Amino acid sequence: MVLLVGLTLFGSAFCLFWGQLLLGKLLLPLWGGSPLVWNTCLVFFQLALLLGYLWADRLGRGLDPGLGVLLHGGLLLVGLKFLSFEFGIPGQREEVFPSLALLADLTARAGVPLVLLSGTTPLLQRALGGVKRDPYGLYVASNAGSLAGLLGYPLLLEPRLSLSGQTHLWTGSYALVAALVLLGGVGLLLQGRGVAFLRTAPALGDPRDVGRTEIWPLCWREGCRWAGWAFLPAGLLVSVTTLLTTEVAAVPLLWALPLSIYLVTFMLAFGGLHPNELVSSTTALLACGAVGAQVLGWVRPWFWVLLLHLGAFGLVSWFCHSQLARSRPPAQQLTQFYLWLAVGGSLGGLFSALLAPQVFETLLEYPLLLGVSLAVLAARGGRLGLWLGLGLLLPLLLLRFHPQALFRLGAAVGLAVGVAVLALMGEDGNRGWRSRLGRLGTGVGLVLLLGQPWLPPGLQVVASERSVFGLHRLVEYHTEAGSFRSLLHGTTLHGSQNLDPQKALEPLTYFSREGPVGQVFQQWRAQPRSSPAQVAVLGLGIGTLAAYAEPGEEWTFFELDPTVADWAGRYFAYLKGASRRAQVRVILGDARLRLQGIPNGSYDLLVMDAFSSDAVPVHLLTQEALTLYLSKLKPQGWLLFNITNRHLDLAPVLAALARELRLPAWYQAHEELTAAQRRAGLAPSRWVLMAKSPSGWQGGDPWQPLLPPTGDAVWRDDFSNLLQAIRWPFLAQEEVAHEFGGDLRRS
Repeated sequence: MVLLVGLTLFGSAFCLFWGQLLLGKLLLPLWGGSPLVWNTCLVFFQLALLLGYLWADRLGRGLDPGLGVLLHGGLLLVGLKFLSFEFGIPGQREEVFPSLALLADLTARAGVPLVLLSGTTPLLQRALGGVKRDPYGLYVASNAGSLAGLLGYPLLLEPRLSLSGQTHLWTGSYALVAALVLLGGVGLLLQGRGVAFLRTAPALGDPRDVGRTEIWPLCWREGCRWAGWAFLPAGLLVSVTTLLTTEVAAVPLLWALPLSIYLVTFMLAFGGLHPNELVSSTTALLACGAVGAQVLGWVRPWFWVLLLHLGAFGLVSWFCHSQLARSRPPAQQLTQFYLWLAVGGSLGGLFSALLAPQVFETLLEYPLLLGVSLAVLAARGGRLGLWLGLGLLLPLLLLRFHPQALFRLGAAVGLAVGVAVLALMGEDGNRGWRSRLGRLGTGVGLVLLLGQPWLPPGLQVVASERSVFGLHRLVEYHTEAGSFRSLLHGTTLHGSQNLDPQKALEPLTYFSREGPVGQVFQQWRAQPRSSPAQVAVLGLGIGTLAAYAEPGEEWTFFELDPTVADWAGRYFAYLKGASRRAQVRVILGDARLRLQGIPNGSYDLLVMDAFSSDAVPVHLLTQEALTLYLSKLKPQGWLLFNITNRHLDLAPVLAALARELRLPAWYQAHEELTAAQRRAGLAPSRWVLMAKSPSGWQGGDPWQPLLPPTGDAVWRDDFSNLLQAIRWPFLAQEEVAHEFGGDLRRS
């Protein structure tokens, strides 16, 4: 019975994680890649988990465990009737209330099966309490299934199966889980352990001892304590993922690493492996190091910074989950325990994903949660590591002079005072004023210490703004070639402008006149046309491409991020300069969705500039997307793709698409830049050009025909393989972000 339940829990968790990833990929072409869609999906999955745990708690209390499991298995089978992967296309009503419309669509198409899958783990573990004295060990099987679903989907399932094949396989796996649950319910009834389990409850203090004949009610204080231990690692999970994928290294699939570590720490804690005092001190030391790296703006070498943040996050999560495992109640109250865990985890995730971007101007939630973790660690055996960490951190802050140094020094003194008070605390059980004051001083000191992360010397932050898309910073710097202003999104450069009024409209970074873009526009303007040219650009940046606009032309930019659109018109001159010569407009929203409302045959040239950021929107690179672009072009129209990327080689992907649609295509890697060019604001780039008609672009050196490797699969809305585009190894790749030239002078 234990093996059967363990297999069922593994399969249920595997299907649950797989289903979440599958639903996200199904929604992408229909709803676009807006964070509004991502956040709505996050809320839906959190609600599904909460409702599933609540269902398991109610069902576990009201019925004999065997009957409850049997009923749950029957409902799982009925849930197949409510399973539909055919989502509706957003219409006019959905544009008014997109979050509510998407939430309603997800609930109607997949709500019932996901809620029932979520409730399987606590329900089966509680029912097994009559057979196994401590059923919490089976939580390892559940988290192992989640880990298998998380890693197995992008590594095994996605590269080999289309979405239609995945949905059929997922439906079969779901039915198998339902059958296993039914089999487990029958087994529990045949063994006759259900009634005995209800009559014999373990004592509250020891889950392994049997001897109490009643179920003790849980107090709110105990439940809130469990929720608090679950809140910290869940909040850190979202915040560290945001930090690593925007500020450190936007490596493909990097988001899976923190989530994998999060699941592994659950497995270690509930498998009986807990950190000792030495590990707690090491955790505090690494957490101080992670805070220091965030304060000082260290993102290079990114591999070691990545290990530092992941190590600190993993150890803190292990510590918190161990506290949960040690304080777990008897099996009678298992479903309530998991319900409180779900409440805390949901609040932590929603805090970092939804609330923090609206409240904090920087990624403050990550060091804030680390500060709270340090306060807790100091009270539970990690004081030595905290002292060592602060001993290394404070001198670094003092040695690195900065205009904000006085404020930070004052905050650091406040932090030191808080830690000193904390060191004077009594035993861990002391809940007096000194304990509370010490923890409060530590947390507040760390929060005050952080503020705006420091950038490399020579860069002055002119403006910064936090949104659901990440942290945007407007910076100015000086080189021997002049003064420049740049827009940064995390570690990705979105464009630079020369502050000299005589050179302000000269295109820089990836778009120089002597580079691939200048060559394309030179030949494109030589093409005969009967009416003024119309150009569409997918991805605005700072509007650098508008420097190529000529009198009488019509230019349309599609931009997903409202902050980028606002800053491009407010702080940079390209859009303003182009508006004096041509008609220029900016359309906000997902480019693929907005293009559907444009009449066919509208544009002479369509430029895809959505790939210079390292987070590639896959739904803009599929066969269906390319077919849409072609339909918006005139018969002699051209497609130009900016595929500059640190970690992905998108040329083979576009080559396969060109072969499938029988389009002539050319490629140029413009990466050999001199030191003088870099100081002048130019950056390496890679470009692909496609012509709708063979009589258009003729190529020529340095452009080379783009020939696809034999056998490369074509990306479609129902199939894509990100692994085939990854440039291995990461450490050997040239860094193209932060191309600020040579010697930087202070502003």
